Amino acid sequence: MKSNYDILCVEDDGINMSLMRHIFKKIPNATMWEACTGEEAVEIATARCPDLIIMDIQLPGMSGYDALARLQANEKTKAIPVVAVSSYAMASDIAKGRQAGFIEYITKPFYIKHFIQVIDSILRRLPF
Repeated sequence: MKSNYDILCVEDDGINMSLMRHIFKKIPNATMWEACTGEEAVEIATARCPDLIIMDIQLPGMSGYDALARLQANEKTKAIPVVAVSSYAMASDIAKGRQAGFIEYITKPFYIKHFIQVIDSILRRLPF
């Protein structure tokens, strides 16, 4: 495992972004970057190549699905794992997210402990 992970959180809701900041303070080996739109997420990911991206599905402008498609089409970012976080919680929504290429699909609201466990599990599986 690496000693420090760079994680990009893409969330347009200020309260949810505050929650993400609170959560990532609990993960000592994680540095969190922030984006509020899909466009901004693609730009930051291309420039910084984070280890992991946490992406809301409903974003202004470019959706989380569209941002994921752009990331997957870019040679520089296609290998970055992306986790969906969404209030769309039907089984068909989760299946659609997995089919699109999200490695995990976490529904809102979520338990912080579970969220941290999922993120920790993903970070442990990263090939470094």
